Amino acid sequence: MEWGTVIAVLIGGLIGLSGDAIGRIGARRQAQVARRENLEDAEIARRQAIEDDSRKEKGAREMRAVESILSAYLENPIGLVNQPREETVLSITKIFTVLGFEQSFILNGELRQRVAEICHFLDLAAVGDVGAYSPAEVGFLARNETRMLMGAWARGEELPDSIEGWGEIRRSRAEIEARWQQHLRDAGLRVKIPPLSIY
Repeated sequence: MEWGTVIAVLIGGLIGLSGDAIGRIGARRQAQVARRENLEDAEIARRQAIEDDSRKEKGAREMRAVESILSAYLENPIGLVNQPREETVLSITKIFTVLGFEQSFILNGELRQRVAEICHFLDLAAVGDVGAYSPAEVGFLARNETRMLMGAWARGEELPDSIEGWGEIRRSRAEIEARWQQHLRDAGLRVKIPPLSIY
């Protein structure tokens, strides 16, 4: 045998072995990349499932909030006439309490703001007249406004403009709040009515 042939065979063998080793290293790297990608995909799927569950839970909680708000009006009726003022104020206070708690769970920002506004005026009505409207009138208008808003929300429609009467109360908010602030100062209180935006 010639040395040239032996060297060629050895070199060929070394090349084959090194190719095999490189192939194995490459296969390992590919397997590691595939495992890493599988783990990343599994993590993404897990996060997505958590987000989906969270979205479902928030949606279900929002629905319960809307149901509680509507039930509050049914469970605490406000009569426009022939209802003693004390009963009216008690009903308004109970409704206000439910709205004040449940509004936080309403996901729709515009609806949440409108419910906060209703809650704000009910709070003021519980201690006296709101503008030209008595507590009974404010409670009656608030109930109708709330039902209209919740109905539009449930149907997936844009929230409509306020009903007659409630729209006037909304437009007079700055004046009503200023009057109440003066009433608080006259009573010797230093508390300020907070702006609606913080609710």
